[in-house]
Amino acid sequence: MMQKASEIAVSIGAKAIVSFIKPFSFKSDIPLLWVEDLQLDVLKDLTMHDILEISEKHLNDAAVQIYLCKNYEEGQVVGVFPYAILIYDIRDGPGFINVKDYDGIANRDVVSAVLRLALDIAVEGREGRKVGTAFIIGNPDDIMKNSHQAIINPYKGQHPDDCDIKNEHNWESIKEFSQLDGVFVVDNEGKIVAAGRYLNINTGSINLPGGMGGRHLAAAAITLDLPVIGITVSESGGVVRVFHGGKCVQTIRSDLRIRW
Repeated sequence: MMQKASEIAVSIGAKAIVSFIKPFSFKSDIPLLWVEDLQLDVLKDLTMHDILEISEKHLNDAAVQIYLCKNYEEGQVVGVFPYAILIYDIRDGPGFINVKDYDGIANRDVVSAVLRLALDIAVEGREGRKVGTAFIIGNPDDIMKNSHQAIINPYKGQHPDDCDIKNEHNWESIKEFSQLDGVFVVDNEGKIVAAGRYLNINTGSINLPGGMGGRHLAAAAITLDLPVIGITVSESGGVVRVFHGGKCVQTIRSDLRIRW
């Protein structure tokens, strides 16, 4: 399967090959990305139609991460599954109109860093237990005016280098603070302005699918009132969601992790 996928990728000039099968040593002239920890054994009992539908959804989720982390705005990606090889067009993929809208709010490397950190929190939790948290990205003055401090702000007065969410050396302390109630406020350059912040937002106009609690409602509501991005980590289920314009525009499961 991998050899055939590589041949197809070369013939169409694909941006990358995304493999959903168990990693092994394989040389390719096309960048090869492995999806970690995704269990696809359940596909063997499904019809080919269902297999393709699920595989397309997985490949779309992977392509979103590729788009955010690698700046691929167009081109094709070849997905390799145990039972199928799919070709995915990044420009025409579902959901990408929403992802591209983030560029006017925050630098893409900031959104990428927050998403990758959120996925880490979703997978690892903290001290053996699941953790739920949220990051609000945008103009910090607007966000601060629509929120209040629940605890002493651990980022107030800190050196700017220690507040940079793009620097992975800071992630351990961020993960520690993710256990606090409230949200992180992140400016459009990636500086964490506050942690433990409560949003003063009316959620009455927000209608989200079942299973999303107060954290998701608040994140959705503030993105409706302000030009900001909300990224949440669900405590129950390890799902990372992106909110924009009052809606959940992207759901990324923590069991789909790309090895860069």
